[in-house]
Order: sequence, then structure tokens, then C-alpha cells
Amino acid sequence: MNIVSKIPFLNSLKELWANPTIRKRVLYTLGAIFLYRFMAAIPPAGIDQEAFIEVFRGNPLTNIFTLATGGSLDTPSIVMIGLGAYINASIIIQLLSTVIPKLEELKDEGQHGRRILNQYTRYLTIPLSILQAIVIYVLLSRSSALVGTDINLDVVTFIASIAAGSLVLMWIGELITENGVGNGTSIIITFSVISSLPRLIRTDVGDVIPVFNSFLDGAISFTQMISSPSVLFFVSMIVGLMLLVVVIVHMNEAVRKIAIQYARRTTGAQNNYLPIRLNQAGVMPIIFASAILTFPSIVSQLLVSVVDQGSRAFEMLTAINESFVGNFNSIGYNIFYFVLIIGFTFFYNFVVQKPSDTSDNLKKSGAFIPGIRPGNATDKYLKGVLLRLTTVGALFLAVIAIIPTIVRATHTSLVANTQLGILSGIGGTSLLIVVSVFLTTYRQIQSMKVTKSYDRYR
Repeated sequence: MNIVSKIPFLNSLKELWANPTIRKRVLYTLGAIFLYRFMAAIPPAGIDQEAFIEVFRGNPLTNIFTLATGGSLDTPSIVMIGLGAYINASIIIQLLSTVIPKLEELKDEGQHGRRILNQYTRYLTIPLSILQAIVIYVLLSRSSALVGTDINLDVVTFIASIAAGSLVLMWIGELITENGVGNGTSIIITFSVISSLPRLIRTDVGDVIPVFNSFLDGAISFTQMISSPSVLFFVSMIVGLMLLVVVIVHMNEAVRKIAIQYARRTTGAQNNYLPIRLNQAGVMPIIFASAILTFPSIVSQLLVSVVDQGSRAFEMLTAINESFVGNFNSIGYNIFYFVLIIGFTFFYNFVVQKPSDTSDNLKKSGAFIPGIRPGNATDKYLKGVLLRLTTVGALFLAVIAIIPTIVRATHTSLVANTQLGILSGIGGTSLLIVVSVFLTTYRQIQSMKVTKSYDRYR
């Protein structure tokens, strides 16, 4: 008896592996991920690794930096600044393409225009990655003499190595998008989050293990063990994260189906529909918002370390750094984060994914929405539907992003017993990114499978 054929999941994996195109793309993606993780183990020259880890250990910027860039400040490597420069360059180019007519024309030229805009993004990534590398150097030079304060070959090598690592990571992400499966940038960020799980789990389990060992030694009963604050909160947090995965999957797969008909078709029109996803923007608004919010904090820390202590500029910059912009657990920061995610969601759905283009494509293909006139009426109807869906989707993304802060605020009595490393590292935002990327990649693989099945009828 073939056990694999009896299990649907394993049978599906077997069918996918038997497809040479899918197998090649999956192996290519895995190879690129292996290369990225190999680079993450190569330390840059000119720093003390143990002192570096001590500087960034427990810094709330570390987890947010990982979510926003795919980098890792808690482990020194040549790719520790991640894709932050590339993501920021993408944001700048997308924003400029809405206000500069020349760039807007390129965006409307299809694949050729997008290729030119992507090239502009790469050019802009170079100075931004160098700037981030300089910021990291200045922060380290002011902390425990990790690097020298004099500009010499070691300093130049340090800045050049981590800036080049960011550029190579950008190249790897684009190769995954082009030749692998899924979006390369999102996949790199996802595996960066996953790679941090052992450290985060070890941080929180450290408070639970002594209680569990006391139960095994017979010092406490089972009831006393499960009623322990640290164990109770740890278990409830794990259950909450599992329920959150179910909610994320449901919201990501939610689709509004708008019935359409074709003027030249007389049969089967009732089976045609236009799908509009509830979460049309995916995880990009959260990634964009996180990248934007990390930038002021990094710049303020850079300027604080440059100006003289005791000066008015130093006091002003310190106040800015300690305000809601630099305080990741403050109410002001999370409100700003909440609003920024909503703003980016609307920007992505209405500016990047133009509903007017959908209306024009329906008209060109001879399709129409029953009861709605083609042209402006269809455009207005689609904008109304997208507005309602975007409102729900944006609120969903924003609430998911601030869930760790909400939990901390409602469980202040347990924070002392549990360091909440898991919640910080794989909270709502991380789960949303990981689940969304896996679902998107799975859909792409299934689409490739269906396309391959049609090729035999050509």
C-alpha cells in the first residue's frame, strides 16, 4: 500500500515535485535562501562580535528592524542591514511616480516602464545602503569602542562590506522573484523572522523551564504548575497565536466576487466574476510603515551621537528620540503606526492598483457589470466597493500590527515574569508576513501547476 497516495497533502507534494518546472523553481528558491543564510553567518571586518551583540541585545529596534528590512541587528553579519535601503527606495519611487508626470508615464507603459522604474529603484538603493551603513558605524563607534573612531581602512571596509551585503541581498531577492517562487523581498524577510524564532523561544521558555522542572521533581503539583503566572501566560500566548493564524488565513483568503457579463457571449455568463480581495495590499503597508518609522529613529540616534553633549541641539534631538518616534512601546508611536498602515493601504489600493484601470480593461474586453453602465459608472461602482473593502482590510492590518502592544498593556502584571520575546518577534505583524508569504507562494505554485497541465493540450 502506497502511504503517500492515501494522504492528500503528501500526494499533492509528490505531484508538485514531479513537475520539472515547479521543482526547478523551488530548488532555485531554496538555494537562494541558503545563500542568504550563509551570508548572514559572515561577520563584517573591524568589530568585536560579542560586544556588538551586547549593544543591541534587548533593543526594541532589533525586532522592528527585522520585520521592516529582513536584517538582524542582534547578530553581526554583512547582511545585517537587510533590505531596508531597497524598500525605502521602492517607497520613494512609488511616491514620486504619482507626482512626476514622466515617472507616471513610465508606470503606465507596462512591462518596459516597470523595468525602467525598477532600475531607478536599484540606483537609489546604492546611496541609501551606504547611508545606512554609515549610520550603523556611527552608532557602534559611540558604543564600547566596538569600532575605531578614526577613518581608516578598517572603517571603510566595514561600511563597504555591509553596504555591499545589502545590495547583494537586493539582487538575491530579485532573482527569487524572477526565477523562483513567490516575492523575493517578502521571502527574505519571512526567513529572517523564522531564523530568529529559536532565540525568542529560548528567551521566554527560560522562565517556564524552572517551573516545569519543579513539577518533574515533585516539588509542585500539576495544578500548581499550570496555575503559575509564567506558564499560564506562555500557554495562553501560544494558543492566542494559533487562533490569530486562523483569523489571518481567513482574512487573507476573503474575496468579494463581482458578477460580470460579456456582451458577445450568450452562455456561461453567469459563471464569470471579478474577484477583489479583502486584503488587496497584502503585507506591503506594514512593511512600508515599519521601514518609514525606523528611519527617524535611526537618524535621530545618528545625530545625537554626532553633536556635542550639553548643546541645545543635543537636548532637542534627545527629546525627539525619547518621544513617540523613538519609543516603540508608547501610545503615540502605536497611534502613528496605526494611522500610517491605514494610509499606506489606501495608497496601495487606489494609487498603485488603480480601479480606473480595471474599469478600462473591462470595457476593452467587452465585459460589463449587470445593472452598471460601462465607463464612468463602472469606475465609480468599483471605487465604492474597493473603498469599503479597503477600510476593513486596513483596519485589520493596523490592529494586527499593534496586537503585541495591546497584550503588553493588558498584562502588565505578567511582564515581569515573561519577557515576551515570542510576542515581540512573532506577534501579529510577523505572523501576518509569514502566513501571507506562504499563502501567496502556494497560490503561485498551484497556478504554475494548472498552467503546466494545459500545456499538454497545445
